[in-house]
Amino acid sequence: METIRTNGPAEGARRLASDLAARLSGGRPVLWLVCGGSNIKAAAEALDAVRRAAPPEALGRLAVGLTDERYGPVGHPDSNWKQLADAGFGFEGVRRLPVLSGKSLSETVAAYAETLDAECRGVRAAKGSVVALFGIGADGHIAGILPHSPAASERGIVAGYDAGAYTRVTIAPSFFPKIDAAYAFVFGEGKRAAVARLTSREAVAPIDQPAQLIKTARKAYLFTDMA
Repeated sequence: METIRTNGPAEGARRLASDLAARLSGGRPVLWLVCGGSNIKAAAEALDAVRRAAPPEALGRLAVGLTDERYGPVGHPDSNWKQLADAGFGFEGVRRLPVLSGKSLSETVAAYAETLDAECRGVRAAKGSVVALFGIGADGHIAGILPHSPAASERGIVAGYDAGAYTRVTIAPSFFPKIDAAYAFVFGEGKRAAVARLTSREAVAPIDQPAQLIKTARKAYLFTDMA
């Protein structure tokens, strides 16, 4: 994992956009999984930059999904997908892979797992890439994987469970090694302890700090003001 110290997410968004544009301009497909929360604005800015940098036809090779979603009816106000759209994330011209479809939780989990598996197989067959954007919580969670939650020990590639404030649908630990480039934008004093633990030489089990899973991606980049 490479750690890049910077004052805010702008530098990370530029690096992410440049990476995506280069991969797409090379004629290969890209599966990009986006998170919600504090990184929504950065994700929207990155996609705008990709549109400016890559040729118009390249966007047709980009599929956009989510690292995690808050389960509920399609378009409910807490949905990460809806919040991305409301923040100006430009879905136009890209293939959309929303999590929610109005189905039960178990059906939603199974359907999204099938979607991600098919997308990953297609990307690999075409020598493309899987890229993901993450935040990391003060408690060390990543995507929708909370410490000691059912998702932290899920063996499939997608988990769904009641996490208290939200019922979550999230990629699971076994998905992370499928990611070619993982970007994490983590800022703010409240996350200092989580970043320190993630970047220390201490051996920390992912069940205790799920953010450790980012290190299992093929490449990982941590942008933070606390390194």
